[in-house]
Amino acid sequence: MAKGFGTSGGRGRCFSFFQDYAGCFAQADNPRECLRQYEDYQECLYHRKEILRLKMVEAEWSRQNKAAEKAAGGAGLLSFLPGFAK
Repeated sequence: MAKGFGTSGGRGRCFSFFQDYAGCFAQADNPRECLRQYEDYQECLYHRKEILRLKMVEAEWSRQNKAAEKAAGGAGLLSFLPGFAK
């Protein structure tokens, strides 16, 4: 797929981020000046930071669930609902 073209033929979802990065890169004396635009473009393409945040939230939720289960004597977080009690 060529840069700038989405799967339906229109502009791609990350094309505006690419344009920002390319414009900065063309005007910059030092490529490091465009690091923020590059990171925005990469995040749009691959969602690495978003996935990392989701994993962190899931790990914290799991940790809290285990702590609640331990405090409830092994009953579990959903033990108050019918059908979920051990």
